[in-house]
Amino acid sequence: MTLASFPELLTRIEESAKNTDQVIAADHNLRDTLLEIVASGFTAHGLSDSAKPIYAQAEIIHSLASKCVSSAFVTWSHRMTIEYIDRWATDEIKSAYLQELREGKRVGSTALATALADKSGKELLPITFEEVDGEFQINGVIPWASNLYEDTLIVFAARNEATEERVVFTSVLSASGTSVKPAGELLGLNATASGTVKFEGLRIPAANVLTRDVNLFLGQMRPRFLVLQTAFCLGLTKASLDAIANAPSATPFAEDISQFQAEYDRLAGELSRLSAALEVYPAPGNGHSPLDYLKLRLNAAELAQATTRVELATIGGRGYYSASDTSRRIRESLFLSVQAPTEGSLRWEISQLAS
Repeated sequence: MTLASFPELLTRIEESAKNTDQVIAADHNLRDTLLEIVASGFTAHGLSDSAKPIYAQAEIIHSLASKCVSSAFVTWSHRMTIEYIDRWATDEIKSAYLQELREGKRVGSTALATALADKSGKELLPITFEEVDGEFQINGVIPWASNLYEDTLIVFAARNEATEERVVFTSVLSASGTSVKPAGELLGLNATASGTVKFEGLRIPAANVLTRDVNLFLGQMRPRFLVLQTAFCLGLTKASLDAIANAPSATPFAEDISQFQAEYDRLAGELSRLSAALEVYPAPGNGHSPLDYLKLRLNAAELAQATTRVELATIGGRGYYSASDTSRRIRESLFLSVQAPTEGSLRWEISQLAS
């Protein structure tokens, strides 16, 4: 396969963004696009053997989101899976899966939303395990995950009901005792292969345990998790601000940007502030607390939503057509409220940590 340059990939992703957002079909997904992004080396930054920091990966995610949030989102999910396997997996699991994940030969899915909600105290982890004959038997439902293909390597957490121990596992979706129910028609991001995963007597060998110290795992991984999520929030904001600035004011139904200039300037200033924070936050020893990362992620999502609202007001009736780029960006911004950690979860956890 001839590897594409990043600008070439971005051009193709932008051209297909409408279809990846709206087309509803079992065989219409972003798998090939994702694997090409990975195979071209654009998910390698910030890993244990990389000379480039995690911020370099955030820049990639940001650029993808400025063209298509769906593409940025599936890349983020895959990239976080690589992170977990790279830093936490046993040698056996690394040998079996890490190179495939890094070379774009297998898809990864991070499914830790329930673990994060459990750790914050907001919800009880719904997936359970028992140790049986040296293996782990898993039961329960992951309510929502993406990148769900037969060969996907998924990372999730489960709890032991008797001991209340929490463990992080990995497994392939083709394993016996695993079933996937695809999501129905979504408001947007329909090509992300999203749905529900159900475990019924899934047996996992001990080698598939990433860690039995879930608090340490989440404490180390969550800042990187939130930094890369923040990046696609800000990438969407940048695209929306560009659309406002470039909107022709002489067309029917459009508003002159002068009517919104003060609001535009405020949003642009906030984008600059959060972008500067994003560059600093991932640096080692930056002194930022878990509360800081949560606020950064929430503020970035809120900014994207506020900016797309002004974009619609500026673009006018043309932006209200469902096939327009403006309409797509509005739907993408709404997704940020329900993606884990959801807006409600972020606000709840911030209030707990701030009190």
